[in-house]
Amino acid sequence: MIIRKTFPQVYALESSKGGRYWLVSARSATWGLNERKTFPTQELANNYAREIEKRLFENGKQPDVPKDKLQSARSYEKLIEKLAAYGRTPEEAIDYFQRHLADEIAKQAKPFIRDLADGWKAFKYADTTLSRKTLIEIRSYARFIKSKWGDLKPDDLKKNDIDLLLKKLKVSNNTRRKYLRYVRMFLSWVKDEGHILRNPTDGIFFKPDDFNGDFYSPEDTKKLLRYVVEHKKDLIGYYVLLTFAGLRPSEGARVQWQDYRFKTNELYVRRGKTLARHIILEPVAREWMKLHRENTPQAEPFVNLKSLSNREEAIRKAVLNGAWVQDGLRHGFGTYFKALTKSVAEVADYMGNIVPAS
Repeated sequence: MIIRKTFPQVYALESSKGGRYWLVSARSATWGLNERKTFPTQELANNYAREIEKRLFENGKQPDVPKDKLQSARSYEKLIEKLAAYGRTPEEAIDYFQRHLADEIAKQAKPFIRDLADGWKAFKYADTTLSRKTLIEIRSYARFIKSKWGDLKPDDLKKNDIDLLLKKLKVSNNTRRKYLRYVRMFLSWVKDEGHILRNPTDGIFFKPDDFNGDFYSPEDTKKLLRYVVEHKKDLIGYYVLLTFAGLRPSEGARVQWQDYRFKTNELYVRRGKTLARHIILEPVAREWMKLHRENTPQAEPFVNLKSLSNREEAIRKAVLNGAWVQDGLRHGFGTYFKALTKSVAEVADYMGNIVPAS
């Protein structure tokens, strides 16, 4: 059924699948047009017909258009229709696609994570201020990073993926925090090198485990100290500070006589794994320090570092049949001091640990 009789005509037609649609017929040799287009509503069809009528009134007969250009125009028209649902124009779509291609090209030009891990390790190894232990850990964590993400590009690393992978590791939360620390350190370096805009580990956090470190029993601790007093007097001060001040073995080995003030009972713990700190020794530690001073010649150092690790091993073998608990004396002090002070924060500060988040 014809709805509009003037050129271009509009017809109302029935669809074979049911329903109605409207056809705009703009075929005319007089006007140089050969166009037929359908619409879902009569209003859209009438509007389109009026637009053609207005164009003809203003511009007259349309010149003959080559088929290839006509096809291009129709394709452009279809593109406009597709983008209309997203509120975008073909020009905006092209700009977006060009930016996307540029980003992809830049991404492909970036090195793989495996190569960046090697670069980070080399950068850290060139730092002469780092301890041998830290360098060994950097080598180990660089290997971990390569094994997990080596085939990815820097932009492929996402926060949730890192978080989930670290959560799946069958380790304690304290160990998991250490993994996170080194991964974050690596990605900070990658950011500084200009390969990523932000560190994807920002916002990842793991709560520390409650303190549950193993330690020597009181009886074994007494045996160790008794043996040192009887056979290794030059190590009295070293073992005293591990046992009654909670120093790490590496901290105890760095103590010098000038670090302790007998008048104020204040000990300066030199910087090592953590920042330097000052602590006031407990009364029992003070008495032992006096004993160590009395049994050490004036010219001798606070602790004789020669073959120290071998001598410690010999002491454990003689007293405990070689049994060894890592940081056992330090952990024993931590347990005692926590029971005494009732304050995890005070213990952490005294022993040079990070205060756990509440």
